[in-house]
Amino acid sequence: MRIVLLVCALVMYSSVARAQSSYGSTGDYEQDTIISDGPIHYGTGLSDADRATAWKSFFLKMAEAHHRQYGEDSLKIKLMRRCQPGEDICVVMFDANLVGIGGIREPRMVIVAVATDAKDPNKQVQRVVCTRPAEGVQICRDWDTGKLIRDKDGR
Repeated sequence: MRIVLLVCALVMYSSVARAQSSYGSTGDYEQDTIISDGPIHYGTGLSDADRATAWKSFFLKMAEAHHRQYGEDSLKIKLMRRCQPGEDICVVMFDANLVGIGGIREPRMVIVAVATDAKDPNKQVQRVVCTRPAEGVQICRDWDTGKLIRDKDGR
């Protein structure tokens, strides 16, 4: 249920891009699990302590990039938890343009979504990173595992 809610939130965040598992010759996106994609280093295979360090580094990199691109007020608003009545999770989402996604030298949109327990904002239940390596394409992965998140149709 949690992953369904988080994926639904990501789809609502962007009505333009749709999750797809492959789109030509971009290689890594066709793989089910990856370790990194340019500036994004997933928690794949890391110990809990190393995963915590890597997550903090990535989250701060994204927050700094968003702050630089959109300003402090935007970052404050984006970091506010969104909680739907009656649901057991809340979501924080923000985005920034990063260079190196899919090996592409131009900046590409990266979206970070963090689901937290509705009663305990410090308890993260899922972390998702979505990238937009091409026009009309959005790829989402579980940050902890690097595993591709597929929609209900397996795409």
